[in-house]
Amino acid sequence: MSKISHISIFIFSLGLAIVLAGLDYATHSMLDLFLNKGNIVALAIYTLLFMAITYTGFWMYIQAKLFLKKNQ
Repeated sequence: MSKISHISIFIFSLGLAIVLAGLDYATHSMLDLFLNKGNIVALAIYTLLFMAITYTGFWMYIQAKLFLKKNQ
């Protein structure tokens, strides 16, 4: 994978984690989201979770593409 792919997956995952945290009913502003240490830990964990899911999906896509190419 290229460096741009890794950076894109990280930015996508971080953005998704921030949107998810922003939609939380207890968060009244984005400043509250970044000032609370518990929220920062949750953002990091959610980012890693979304990255793992994205990398798994990307790997499955590549494997399916190779499998279909081999069986044609």
